[in-house]
Formats: sequence, C-alpha cells, structure tokens
Amino acid sequence: MTIERRTAQLPGHWQVPGQFTINHSHGIRVGDMIWVGGQEDLDEHGNVRHPGDVVAQTHAVMQSLQAVIESLGGTMGDVVQFNTFYAGELSVEEWQRTYDIRFGYFPAPGPTATGILIGKELNIPGICVEVNAVAVVGSAARNQSEGEAA
Repeated sequence: MTIERRTAQLPGHWQVPGQFTINHSHGIRVGDMIWVGGQEDLDEHGNVRHPGDVVAQTHAVMQSLQAVIESLGGTMGDVVQFNTFYAGELSVEEWQRTYDIRFGYFPAPGPTATGILIGKELNIPGICVEVNAVAVVGSAARNQSEGEAA
C-alpha cells in the first residue's frame, strides 16, 4: 500500500535569511495527517517583519500556520497538537494576550497545546515566537468534547 505524501507549496512564503533557501517543507501531508514545521515572522527574503513585537509576531505566525494547513487541504479546526516557542520572558499580560490571539484562530475547545520558553532569543535575532502543529484532516467535523455522546 502506498500513501500519498504532499508538501506545502506556498509561493512567497518566508525563507531564512542569508545566502541559502530552506531545504525543508513548511508542511507535509501524509494520508489525513499534516505536520507543520516551525513558522516564524519572516518575509520571503528572510527579513524579520516585526522585530521584538511578540503580539504582531503571534498574529503573523498564526497566519502562516493557517496558510500551510489550508494549502494541504486542512483547516485550523483539524489541528490536534500545537506548540509555541517563546524567546525571552513574557509578563502574565503578554502571555494572556498572545494566548488569546493564538486560540482565536481555532474553533473551541481548540487543540492540545504546549508553551515553551526558550531563553534570550530563538534562532534569528528579533524573533520572539515560533509555532508548529500537527493536524488530522477531517477531524474537526468529528470533534466531540470528553463526556459527550458519540
């Protein structure tokens, strides 16, 4: 049995800075599963679009995440696992604001989630937040909270 494997093809999607282009896919779909690699607030030339602005970067990475998932036939409602990596320290207010932004992209109750504080900075100076995710295409239609009748 052969399962189709597709990669996200997003013209103009971000690249890393420097003299090379990334040699990995932003997302891969195998069967009904989608894996999305770390999304950052970079433009197609690798420039940080909102250096040091965790709120603006949160919106940008969520839009990138959504674009990758949709390019592979999924929806944000299909996301089952979601990780957020933060650089530096966040106040409780900043964390709550970014949480509200992130989970505003998902239908309730949202996927499982993990927040990870990395330290002073992520891989590129000025980047404050990076997200990745796993989705199961079609699972949003079958979503039921624990305790509901099947």
